[in-house]
Amino acid sequence: KINMSSILTGRPDYSDLDIDELVDKLTPGEIQKLLDDCDPDDSEIPASLRCNYKCEKQATGPFNKKALLDFITEQALNTPDIPDVVPFVPGTMRGKRYNPPAKPKPNPNDTIEISLDLGEDVELALSSASADEIVDLAGIMGLHSIMNQDQYHASQSEKAPRPDPTVGWNGVTKATPLKEYPPEEPNRTDPSQVLEQVKANSAAVTVVNLNNVTVGENTYIEMFDALERNTNLKELNLANTGMTDMAASILASALQQNSSLEKLNVESNNVSPQTMASILEAISVHQTITDFKGSNQQAQFLGNKVETAITRAIENNKTILKVGLHFQFGDCRNRVAVQLQKNLDRLRLKRVAHKLSNAGQHQ
Repeated sequence: KINMSSILTGRPDYSDLDIDELVDKLTPGEIQKLLDDCDPDDSEIPASLRCNYKCEKQATGPFNKKALLDFITEQALNTPDIPDVVPFVPGTMRGKRYNPPAKPKPNPNDTIEISLDLGEDVELALSSASADEIVDLAGIMGLHSIMNQDQYHASQSEKAPRPDPTVGWNGVTKATPLKEYPPEEPNRTDPSQVLEQVKANSAAVTVVNLNNVTVGENTYIEMFDALERNTNLKELNLANTGMTDMAASILASALQQNSSLEKLNVESNNVSPQTMASILEAISVHQTITDFKGSNQQAQFLGNKVETAITRAIENNKTILKVGLHFQFGDCRNRVAVQLQKNLDRLRLKRVAHKLSNAGQHQ
């Protein structure tokens, strides 16, 4: 068999040789010499075993890193530098300096022609459109950088106030001055008066708003104890009232008995994550509360175990529509959002069925 590659190159061709047959013919000494000459490219083997160099000298003593570094530093300082072929002279330029090609300067007075085929109908509509209509079209297309803020918001919604019609395209893109509103009056609700009304189960009291009012713990204990037997209260707002965790636990037990409350707000208090989970579980007993707010507590994060318990309680609730809580984990957040959407759809279907039944009765 004649190999043409070996004839043309003048070198022998080893591609047809059997490697196993050649290795079997080697003696143990030749195999060891072959292993010493080869560097195995295997990352699984330690670097000390992959190195060809084998030191056969006896150790002179234990390893001293500081002495080794001092020796290397001394050798580096005593070894003279290799002289340059051409000595360096400061300020002397050798060779040809690179000069980038000059770029043409744009002339702002030059006109750039752009040919766009928009179609006969579009060109006819644009040619007959007024400046205000073109501004609205630019806002709808998202070109907010060529109009001011009033023009952009007016193009996005019909409820927004109309911009100044005399501005047109000459309007400078700037923010609208902020509107000043008078500060809200402080909440002057008397907690002791509210406590007496809740105890009396007054039919005139359906909403209690104690937001931003400091309430004592004893007042909370008496109020939540009366809440168990109250049948007229519909909305209870207790945001930023200094509610302690003990008072919140009593509120959780009261919610297991109360079946009239529809909205509950306990934001910005000192409720622990475990008590927050107990409140959500108590809400699921009668399932009358549709709006719950409990974010911004002293503990910024609820934790995986508590979030899972809250998610399980919300999934068992078929009437709750709004939950004001910060979920750190995406799985719990998504499951709660899906359940709230199901509850909203369920409410919408009931409303549509009620309308259809009323329409059938009138016919």
